[in-house]
Amino acid sequence: MSMIYEPAKKTVGELLGDVAKKTSVPDYQRDYSWTDNHVDYFWQDVIGFMRSHNEKSLPDAEYFIGSMVRVDKADGYELLDGQQRLATVVILLSSIRDSLSLLNSRASIKTQDRWIAEEDDRTAEKRYSLTLSTYDRDYFRRRIQEENGNPPAPATSSQKLIDAARKKVDGEIQNELKDLPDEKAREKWLLLLRDVVVNHVTTVTVTCASEQDAAGIFETLNDRGLGLSTVDLLRNFVLRRAGEPEREEIVSIWGEVLGESNTVDVDEFLRHYWTSRHGDIKSQRLYRAIRRHIEENNESSLLFMRDLGDAHAAYVRLLKPDFAENETNEDLQNIADLKAKMLYPLLLSGLTRGEERFHDLVRSALVFYVREAVVVKRNGSQLEKVVFAAASLLYGGGEVDQALSKLRYEASADAIFEASVNELKGLETAAARYVLREIEISMRNQEETDVARPPRIHVEHVYPQKPKAGERWEKHGDYVGKIGNLTLLSRRINTSIKNSNFESKKVELAKSELFITKEVAALPAWDQDAVDKRQKMLGSKIKELWSWPPATEQAMARFPSQGEV
Repeated sequence: MSMIYEPAKKTVGELLGDVAKKTSVPDYQRDYSWTDNHVDYFWQDVIGFMRSHNEKSLPDAEYFIGSMVRVDKADGYELLDGQQRLATVVILLSSIRDSLSLLNSRASIKTQDRWIAEEDDRTAEKRYSLTLSTYDRDYFRRRIQEENGNPPAPATSSQKLIDAARKKVDGEIQNELKDLPDEKAREKWLLLLRDVVVNHVTTVTVTCASEQDAAGIFETLNDRGLGLSTVDLLRNFVLRRAGEPEREEIVSIWGEVLGESNTVDVDEFLRHYWTSRHGDIKSQRLYRAIRRHIEENNESSLLFMRDLGDAHAAYVRLLKPDFAENETNEDLQNIADLKAKMLYPLLLSGLTRGEERFHDLVRSALVFYVREAVVVKRNGSQLEKVVFAAASLLYGGGEVDQALSKLRYEASADAIFEASVNELKGLETAAARYVLREIEISMRNQEETDVARPPRIHVEHVYPQKPKAGERWEKHGDYVGKIGNLTLLSRRINTSIKNSNFESKKVELAKSELFITKEVAALPAWDQDAVDKRQKMLGSKIKELWSWPPATEQAMARFPSQGEV
């Protein structure tokens, strides 16, 4: 059946001022997500457009803000694409309304009634020009759409972004008004700004007869370079396929998934979810792969979403660990600190099977990553291939021991690892901080082992990266980045001595409560020989701390050729 849709150029004033049909954002859509940079970009475009036109050129001028997709329903329009832009327009209009209230009350009331919230004279019921999805709806009304709305403090990240956007626009408008000579000039400027926003900011709005047609439009726009996210495309695809009785549960699951967007990057989760089950796939091809799989297997949208929802709940636990074994929680936090995201598909496959032996999987995966990515520095795509194959193996019914054996078999030989440890240098800050922190904890034995995590702990180069004139070592490049030249501090060292020599810096280092740093401060001098000795000492710790766990060695004994393809 051919798609039924109507593309038309519309001003945002026409979209918001439609008396017969108001616009709403479905509950399964994302919350408000525009940051200060997005709002600033939008503001600068609007104000730049306004300044570039005079009274003669303005009537025929337009500022185009892109396409919008909506579904025509009996009780109004559902906005499927464009909610971030349209919500920001309403935020801007609300600021204009409040600024006008002290200068021209009639113009302020007109702004409110025509483009923000219309009030029924008989019932006093308000009809909002734009209704956001459930998580932002009430806050947006009280903070933005109601005059003197007395909103509560923003509770979620999206509400904080709404609040920040309004404050950003307020500040920009007041900054423009303060340079105008009198109230009449300020009133005239605000009315011109309102005219620009409602009559000259335009969109191409595609109005569809159904969500199925809208989904087809989404995919066409994406093919032509609009770059819609996988989650936007997938959400509309599964809803299009679902029967009416299933939609409420599907929408609810999407609400749970998108409601955790403060913690979880949803597009990243979708890639990890699919990879954990079907192997590696690049993000730009992910939607098509999922869609093809669902269609070819005639999989129910509801069953797919239930599986997705269960996986998402497990994924949240990986990022916010709450397991009974504290060692599991610590290792998962270490994986997060290292930004070792390639491990999540494997861990998701493991956790989907249950918590039995989950710690063995987490620990072995972390050891694999440190040895291969941090120390040996193997190519990331090579490592992903190994990890994703182990994930698919687990999801396909393989034993945990088979996955552990896969990691062990595909890892570099011990001799290569040990040689790399001896020359270890040039670590990224997150990796250096993690390695040194774990060494610090190991040195404490039975002492208190609560060592601060980032960002409260910092990596310090004992011999500085930018030494002062006359203090540069002959082999500066060989030594400055060595692990033996690095230590930790619970606070940043004073800038005035950061690039000074050891004699000047050791007083500050001695104030640290960290064993690994006290040992450095206690040395009589810091030279290339001192770095070499400390490199050897730290190297022996690294070999010990990231040796293969017994569970992995036992798995290798059970499945000695698991890694063969």
